[in-house]
Amino acid sequence: MRLSTLAAAAVVAWAPRLAAQELQTLTSARQVHWETALTVHVTYAAGHFTLSPGAAGELYRMVLRYDEDKFTPVREYDAGAGVLRLGLTGRGHVSYSGRHEGEDVPSINLALTPDVPLTLDIRMGAAEADVELGGLALRGVRYATGASKSVVQFSRPNPLACDSLSFEAGAAEFDAVALGNANCRHLQFDGGLGAVTLDFTGEWRSDAAADLHVQVGTLKLRLPRDLGVVISLDRFLASFDQSGFTKRGDVYYSDNFSTAAHHLNVTVESALGGIQVEWVGTPR
Repeated sequence: MRLSTLAAAAVVAWAPRLAAQELQTLTSARQVHWETALTVHVTYAAGHFTLSPGAAGELYRMVLRYDEDKFTPVREYDAGAGVLRLGLTGRGHVSYSGRHEGEDVPSINLALTPDVPLTLDIRMGAAEADVELGGLALRGVRYATGASKSVVQFSRPNPLACDSLSFEAGAAEFDAVALGNANCRHLQFDGGLGAVTLDFTGEWRSDAAADLHVQVGTLKLRLPRDLGVVISLDRFLASFDQSGFTKRGDVYYSDNFSTAAHHLNVTVESALGGIQVEWVGTPR
């Protein structure tokens, strides 16, 4: 399975907790000027990560809490190229085992402009992430993480047509919520070990395809009842919940496939584990 370079370098697995340290705080921000599009690269080695839409007129705002002996802040902007680089990189091996009561842990709180079309490239090591992409104008997203717990949601529809949405996760708990609001033509997920939930509810405006690769673990698909779904499976010792589907040859079609306004074409490769389906809502 493909893992980001940062994830491979920063963490092998959930490791012992970071030693107590006195953290520094750094705030960085920039106003929107003439930008018509922006590519944002975010790197984050270990800690707690939060991303959300920012205030109108502000290109970004980032608040870091970090140990300067273990991390180096990144805040670089190339106005001519329309490229913004933000985050923290680790110095040597850095690990994080999650939030502990009373512990001051490294963190990044990042807000990005809702006013400028964005292409996001987010790469993390061992992180506990809460990512809200709803309300951003997204052309494309790549989100790669190592040993982590991530929740990525689209609580509001993307106003742009998004070309691709790509997720990579190592040993992880991963939830993606309201993917129908992403308005992306193609979704890809590559997972190693863990529990994955992909929720395809939201406002569907066009057809889409999803290529899902899960090595070991459970994959739960939350599917709207008014969405036409076709699933092609390549599995080894992985169970599949067929309720709501009719099998034709080696392909499974949702019972409403011929009457649905929008369709999702899903390809799943899975080794050990199970593929679960939950139908959500009332068909229109």
